[in-house]
This record gives sequence, structure tokens and C-alpha cells, in this order.
Amino acid sequence: MTEDNRGKFNFGRKSTDQRGFFRRMTTEDENPRGATKKMSSTLVLSEAFTTEEAINRVGFGKFQVKLIILSGFVALAKGFDSVHNNFINSLTTCQWSLVRWNAALMFTLCTVLSAVGCIIYGIWSDKYGRRTALTSSLIFVFVFGAVSVGLPNYIWFLVFRSITAFSTGGFAQALTLCCEYIPGKKRGRIFFILSSVWALGVIVMLGVLYATTRPNNYHWRIFAAICTVPALFAMVMMRFFPESIRFLLVGDEYASAKNVADEMAKSNSKTLPSGQLHPVRGASNRGNLFHLLSAAHARSTLLFWYMGLTTAIAFFSLDSMSPYYIGDVEDNKAMNSTASNFMGDLYKPVECMQNVTNDQFTKILWTNALDFPGFIVFMLLVDVIDRKILLCASYLLTCTFIGLLFLKTADTLMLTAFIFCARTFLLGEISMLLLMTSEAFPTIIRGTAVGVQMSTFYFGFFLTPYISAGFLNLELQFLAGFCCVITFLAAVAAVLITWETRGLELADTPADR
Repeated sequence: MTEDNRGKFNFGRKSTDQRGFFRRMTTEDENPRGATKKMSSTLVLSEAFTTEEAINRVGFGKFQVKLIILSGFVALAKGFDSVHNNFINSLTTCQWSLVRWNAALMFTLCTVLSAVGCIIYGIWSDKYGRRTALTSSLIFVFVFGAVSVGLPNYIWFLVFRSITAFSTGGFAQALTLCCEYIPGKKRGRIFFILSSVWALGVIVMLGVLYATTRPNNYHWRIFAAICTVPALFAMVMMRFFPESIRFLLVGDEYASAKNVADEMAKSNSKTLPSGQLHPVRGASNRGNLFHLLSAAHARSTLLFWYMGLTTAIAFFSLDSMSPYYIGDVEDNKAMNSTASNFMGDLYKPVECMQNVTNDQFTKILWTNALDFPGFIVFMLLVDVIDRKILLCASYLLTCTFIGLLFLKTADTLMLTAFIFCARTFLLGEISMLLLMTSEAFPTIIRGTAVGVQMSTFYFGFFLTPYISAGFLNLELQFLAGFCCVITFLAAVAAVLITWETRGLELADTPADR
């Protein structure tokens, strides 16, 4: 076939049959004016299979296990980084004598830059590939994180930690990559396994924190160095893992996509469906942020954003209320000066972590370990119950547990239990929102959608100290009531989401919906 004739073929999925056939048709030959027009009416039907059919056919095997291990190291890196950011000011103040405005500046820069990084890496993922975005993110996190360990002063440390925080925004693309390779029936469970790995990383890093901050064995730089280890392992593993098949198809890299599909089938000791891998057309303008607000997606986008902000604000507001209910502070207004809120005296010295007692460390460890039960509950139910129903019920239970804080009782243990039940559901809701976002949006904007959704959690985290400070200047019950109302509205929003994503075939372009 000549090159001229080859350009006349057009691929398009049959609109009347979804079993995997596509047409290959020739078009009318173009001739100069005055020449006789010739019409070719050749019509050839060939059997084909979609990416979704290929993944479901080869099933869950070695290929997916390798992907989960890779994503697990990314989740560990994220968990390690979370602990690092929460305690680094209390660690470095022992050497650099920081005051609270230094901690506030670190918190603000790292949180805002992480949110911006999520959006930028999401767009990058859709334009240049999930593998490219995730690899660059891991490289920057490891390099700048490792270099920051040896920096001599706070200013340089702040600069390098800010770059590291921006780079962690690419970690969300590990979820995008997982979503595009895991069979639909196991996708929800795998997401919550990765969330459990994140929680495990938090617990492990708290143990490292305890070991490296004893009065006679104080080595905060060792703690900071260990934080970079998971990113190093994940960075090395990325070398051996291919790009997403779906991204390759929407990028018109058909041959590469077919090779990856063959590799996946060979790794799982399975065969692909008969025929050819179905190409994707109409996948232009990838990674366009404004696609999220198009007529087809605007409703779900705005609902997901609201729920993301609500979940983060409610979670960190409960975190700021915890010292009062646990008994660490007696005056609710004094919570503005606790470690979870920087809105108190900005010139007050930051307490050195070296002076934290064993009882305080035990309390920190237990409060983080209580996040596990929620992930287990969601893991058992997410692939059994419709996503919208599960998310709505979870928000209603969260609202109920927060409402129970209004009970007039002196039983501190019971009130603390209510707080942590609400917290564990809120953490599960974060993973649910990321899962549903990755399933609801097409491949050409999936990375962007996941990145923006992750950024809503960071923006909620950033806004919480200001919201908490305003309510705590009134009464603690006002803050609890505010969280109760916004989580109830989130339950309503969950019902209004356009698509039920459990069992929904992933789309590659908006036209596929």
C-alpha cells in the first residue's frame, strides 16, 4: 500500500455494536478538476479489543503486583514525608532556635507549593505521560530531600524543603497509573491497600522519629535522611516499568501500546483477546484544565472539589480540637498555641522535640495508629457497595460522630472515641474521592483531575488554621457544629455525582461517555 493511500484510512468504533469491532473504510479519491472521480466502496470489518477488555482478560497477575509494589513505595514516601513535615520544625529548632512564625512560614510554603505541584504534575502527566511525571517527581524529591539533610541554616533548608514539597505533588500520579492497569473489580480494594501502606509509613516513621530524638541520641539529620529512602527505591523501580497503555493510545503511539499490552499478557501468563488493540481517536488537547469545567464534567468536578475541601477542613479541625478532648489543654482558646495550629503568639519559641516525653510519643503513636480501622472497613466494602452509596453513608456517619461531641458528659474517653471515629472515616473518604475521580474522568484529563482533586486536600489543610482560629475565639462547639454541617452537605453532594463509578468502564475521551 502506498503512503498516499495509507493516509486515507480512518479508524472509528462502531456506534451500533460495543463487542469490539471497528470499521476500516476508504474515502473518495481526490482528483484534479475535470478528471473523472473514482469511488472506492471497499468496506472491511476486523475484530478488535479495547484496553479495558485486554486488562480484564489478562486479569490480576505479576504485572499488577509489580505496579502495586512500585506504588507502595510511593505511598511510603508520602507517609514518610507527612511525618517529616509535621515534626521538622520541632526537630530543627533544637539547632536553629526557631520561633512560631518560622514554623508558620514553613507550613504555608510547603502546603501551598504541594497543592500547586499536584496541579502542575497532573497536567504534565496528561501531556507527557504518567511515567514521566512520576519519575521526575521522585527524582526531585530524593535529590532535594537528600541535599537538605546537610544544609547549614534555616533559610537554605526552607528553600530546599519548598522545592521538595512542590515535587511531592507528582506522587498522586501513581494512583492514576494504578487505575489504568488494575482490573475494575479489584480497583477499589487496591486503592485502599495503598492507603494502608501510607498509614504504615506514618507509623514506621514515627518509630524512627522516636529513635532519633532521644536526649542522649539526638540525630534529626538521620531522621531526615531516612525520609528519602522510599523515594529512592521507587525512582529506581520506575526504570523497569512501562508507560500507561491508555496514555500511549490517546497519544497516537499505537505500536508502543501494543508492545506494552503484549508484555502485560506475557508477564501474567495469559493471552490477549483475538484481534488488534483498538485505536483511540479524538484525543486532542490533553491535559486541558478547563475540560474539567466543560458541560459534561462541570457538575461532578465542582462536587468533588467541594467534598475534597470539606474532608480536609473537617479532618484537620478535629485534629486541632483533639488536645482539648484528650485533656492536653484546659482552655479551648489555648489550642491556638498547640502544635497543630500556628495562630497563637508568632514570636513564641518552638518547643524542641528533644524534650518530648515518652508518654507524649506514645500518645502520638496511638492517635495515628487509629487511622487503620477506617481503611480496613473501606477495603472490605468498596468493591461490594456502590461508590456513591458508600461515600454518602460515610459522610453521614462522620456527621453523626461529630454531632455526638455535643453530648453533655465528663467522659473524656467517650468523646475522644467519637473524634477518632470521625477522623478514620474522613481519611477513608479522601481515598474514596481519589478513586472515584480517577474512574469518572477520561484518560485525556485523568491525571489533571486526580492532581486537582489532591490539591483540594492541601488547600483545605492550608485554610484550616484560619477557620479554627476564628471559631476557637468563640466557643469550641461552634467549630464542631461547622464541621457537622459541611460533612452533612458533603453527604448530599455524594448522591448528586453524575456517574456511579463502580463497574464503570474507564473512558479515554469525553465522547466515550
